[in-house]
Amino acid sequence: MSAKKLFWALASTAFLAASGLAHADNTSEVKQPLWFKEPSAYLQEKARLDDLSNIVVGEGPKGEEGVLYSDIKITDEQAAKIKAGNFTVAIALGWLGDDWAQQQLIGLKEQFGKLGIKVIAETNANWDDSRQISDLATVSVLKPNLVVSFPLNAQTTASAYKELADAGTKIVFMDQIAEGMEPGKDYVSMVSSDNHALGMNIADMLSDAIGGKGDVGALYYAPDFYVTNVRYEGFIARLRAKHPDVRLVVASGHNGPNKGQEVTQGLLARYPDLKGLYGSWSIPAMGAVTAASVAGRAPEDFRIVNENFDHIVAANMAENGYIAGISAQIPYFNGITEAKLGALALIGEKVPSFVVIPPLKVTRNNLAESYQKIYRAELPAEIKTALDASQ
Repeated sequence: MSAKKLFWALASTAFLAASGLAHADNTSEVKQPLWFKEPSAYLQEKARLDDLSNIVVGEGPKGEEGVLYSDIKITDEQAAKIKAGNFTVAIALGWLGDDWAQQQLIGLKEQFGKLGIKVIAETNANWDDSRQISDLATVSVLKPNLVVSFPLNAQTTASAYKELADAGTKIVFMDQIAEGMEPGKDYVSMVSSDNHALGMNIADMLSDAIGGKGDVGALYYAPDFYVTNVRYEGFIARLRAKHPDVRLVVASGHNGPNKGQEVTQGLLARYPDLKGLYGSWSIPAMGAVTAASVAGRAPEDFRIVNENFDHIVAANMAENGYIAGISAQIPYFNGITEAKLGALALIGEKVPSFVVIPPLKVTRNNLAESYQKIYRAELPAEIKTALDASQ
């Protein structure tokens, strides 16, 4: 543990114990998932900060302190050296069916193009880890200098990534690392949104949406998956630290993006008076929207806050639907940063092992501005029309 973290841990432990906030009980009724880790004293103290923007809140998968993406820069001299290397890269995605993956791919390819690194393969495992293992085996035959990839299952895919690393391929991970792999040895870096902060944003916006008081539920991704795990942990830490009158009465897991409606139907049947829901990411959240509508819940009486800014949730928010807040990643920046880190590693530069992009809090009030930042374009006409009509 660094001296900085040790200071935070000791100071926050003493503060929380003295203030009686170490064991806030507004989440105590909920049976937590098996992978759940109680927020550290360091994280609990961060959860008490008023402003989480433009700081690193969370820790990396190895306990690293994160580095902001804006600190990753390539000099003109380094760029020339990269271009002279005639390097190749393969991009092995876990899926390509949402805006997050598409925007990340755009950022990767744009940056690789600027640096003269040739993309020789693009794969899409479509949420199937056995297919991803096969994709990685195919990629290995091409002997790329670099692979940028999202491991769907950190355990089952680990040997495939290790074989690539052992063959001399540099690896940059998106959002989680393969099990048993060490930074600087087996992989270059992992790039992610600051997922603890992302979960804390969810807690803030859910509290705001229900007036700061009432019973809420949560959907979480049931498999042990680093980024969704820590988002949920950040959500819990922030509820306890900042929103004591928002009571989490039920949390239920789903095992895939299309399970949101089914799980939410069960939650609403058992807890018909819930005022709000942490709806996981955009696709499960829209399943929750359908479930709430089928159950006869009015949007003004049942608010949903989710991760990831996709067009589907933005449209629902614009028309004053159930979606009240989005804790948004900026995946285009993820892609650019992954490409920069991989390129620097190819010329022997030392880079940080954990790099983060702070998330955005998106509401109807800043929907158009947030869309511009995330997609680098004006709000689509149909969403703008809905937003203007319901102002």
